Amino acid sequence: GECSPTWLTAVPSMLQTLLASAEHEMPVHRLRVLRSCSSPLPPAVGAALEQRFGVPVVEAYGMTEAAHQVASNPLPPAVRKPGSVGLATGPEVTVVDDDGVPVAPGTTGHVLLRGPSIIGAYLDNPAANEASFVDGWFRTGDLGRLDEEGYLFLAGRSKELVNRAGEKIAPREVEDVLSSHPAVAQAVVFAVPDRRLGEQVAAAVVLREPVDEHELRKHVAASLAAFKVPRRIVACDSIPLGPTGKVQRMVLAEKLGLADLDDVGPVLPARTPSGPVEDLVASLWTQVLDREVTDANARFMTLGGDSLRAVRLLARLRDELDVPLSLVELSDAPTVAGQAELIERLLLDDR
Repeated sequence: GECSPTWLTAVPSMLQTLLASAEHEMPVHRLRVLRSCSSPLPPAVGAALEQRFGVPVVEAYGMTEAAHQVASNPLPPAVRKPGSVGLATGPEVTVVDDDGVPVAPGTTGHVLLRGPSIIGAYLDNPAANEASFVDGWFRTGDLGRLDEEGYLFLAGRSKELVNRAGEKIAPREVEDVLSSHPAVAQAVVFAVPDRRLGEQVAAAVVLREPVDEHELRKHVAASLAAFKVPRRIVACDSIPLGPTGKVQRMVLAEKLGLADLDDVGPVLPARTPSGPVEDLVASLWTQVLDREVTDANARFMTLGGDSLRAVRLLARLRDELDVPLSLVELSDAPTVAGQAELIERLLLDDR
């Protein structure tokens, strides 16, 4: 434009918009560096920006309480690490566990800061001061890990963790795996309320090309534990953003109209299992759930199922029938009848 800027700093959603607008026509520019801040930049997006504009993309970390700048990836020829926010640029950075004890490199914990650029207190807010300042350190509210070379990798806000029956799941970890699928342009992971487990994992994605939700869940299951696989993945034209252009994970479930995920799907009238496969599935459910199962349309989670019992059920089904079932496939067929139908289809395919 008229100003001929040589560098640009923006949040990832703006950089993704810039990338999309440049896909059809390569803009003439004088940019020497692109800087991403305020929220995580998917590594695939950073790589695409560098290829499209021919300049380094530098991820950085800052906040108002630290006079904005906390850490940054260095410029070439120094090492930039995609997915990290780089090295400390003034403040001292440490990562501690829930008891405030520093953790080993590579271990995720709470990110703390101290130094002359960090505020000493919030004005007229004693409750925030008590929660945020401990022994001269400022608690950022972010989770992250430091590698052996001091590069900081953020895992998200501690208040945005998905708490699934006591299992803490960092949205960033699941987002990185989802974003690695070639059909996914953007992914955001968030919590959805669940009456039994407290919260479940859900995701919203913007797609480059059509892809089945089941395929995306299998893609995540190949890299992460079963309890981290999103229970639902919703495709959107764009991810809803807040007024500053940031993703607001804590309200996404409401914005996307997602309620208790165990209620997904119609509730069918009870019926007795029929046929040898339904009878076998009902018998195995009875064993792993420690209760008699007599309804072919009952849902596994409703009868007291959980991740551990699902693993036990999967093992017994494999032993009895020798079919290549996965936990994702089982959760997508949550009833006795649904699992029996899935097994019969797999048995037919093997003939």
